[in-house]
Amino acid sequence: MPVSQWKRLLLHRWEVREGVSSSNGEDSFEGPCSDRSSTDGLSLPSADEPLHFDVSLSLEAYWGGNVPAPSALMDIAWAGLIHRAAEVSRQHALTATERLRVELNAALVVWWRVGGTNVYVRGQCSSVDADAELVAAVAAREEATRRHVALSWQNQQRSNQEERMCSVLLDPLRATASWFLDNQDKPEQVVAVAQQFHELREVMSTATRSESVGQLVDKLLVATDETVHLRVISTLRKVFINYNREDLAARLDERGTGETSDH
Repeated sequence: MPVSQWKRLLLHRWEVREGVSSSNGEDSFEGPCSDRSSTDGLSLPSADEPLHFDVSLSLEAYWGGNVPAPSALMDIAWAGLIHRAAEVSRQHALTATERLRVELNAALVVWWRVGGTNVYVRGQCSSVDADAELVAAVAAREEATRRHVALSWQNQQRSNQEERMCSVLLDPLRATASWFLDNQDKPEQVVAVAQQFHELREVMSTATRSESVGQLVDKLLVATDETVHLRVISTLRKVFINYNREDLAARLDERGTGETSDH
């Protein structure tokens, strides 16, 4: 081999190792033992493991060792190429054939060394196909998933609105304020509206409802276990004071004193 060709080969090996190129836009040097090969109908896995893409790939490979190239050079090259291509294809569903083709070309375009061998390879993808019926099935599943997610969001939003409405209706002052925000030109109706919300609370409070946090606190405040009773009062008192509600803390103190005297 001429000295100039050896220099070019050594330079290319350094470029591959360092990830740089001095080819000024031209294809990388393929080496003295470069071979080309292509295949059609190669099966690559999709994001849904049982379903596969049909891919057409071509490769270039060369031997970078100082001894004669092994007879299995192309087998080694294909093994490395397929392994890297499969890593990319597993990230895509069957509905993304064109995107997969583009990303395969981006992933396979640069020379790389296959494993611990001296085989270097790069590749190109010319087409990606998939069974039409399977693509339709995957597309239908994706659409169903999108609809399910959207419906779930709508249901959650509805549930949140219902909870908020229940909270407002059980609090006449808050309900009246909410109404007045939207009807500030009707101050003469505020009293009547407030009375209606008070009446509505009385009706709704008799309905059977799951135990709320407030109901649980009420039960603990009248607990027969004096230790639990005093602990709840102490905790609530600290919370009220932290929120500058000394009036509520005082009411708790009065309640605790009154119930202690009863005992």
